[in-house]
Amino acid sequence: MMHLPRAAALAAILLTPLLASAPAQPSTYTYRGTIHAVQPRASSLELITGVGFALRLVQMRAVAATRIEKAGVAISLADLKPGDVVRADCRRTGTGLVADRIEALDGAAAPAPPTPR
Repeated sequence: MMHLPRAAALAAILLTPLLASAPAQPSTYTYRGTIHAVQPRASSLELITGVGFALRLVQMRAVAATRIEKAGVAISLADLKPGDVVRADCRRTGTGLVADRIEALDGAAAPAPPTPR
């Protein structure tokens, strides 16, 4: 019969490789969506994202190191406006989402369907 401390030590040895190879939670997130609101003084923006009919509002902050660009040219957070379509690479911190990179995309809306006569 195996003693309890020996059994616990054996279990720890056998389980360590399994725990070490467990997939880590993603530390970065990429959001694509339409800007709902921009607050340059607070360095924050709200982005409407969704899949199908499920929409959600994602709030994030920009920091001094956040790269903001459009067509490869650096712009400021104040240059972004509600309705702009962006891609934001973010990371979760203790105070919420922080954007590392925000790229304004060509957000031309699809043409409206013809009106029936």
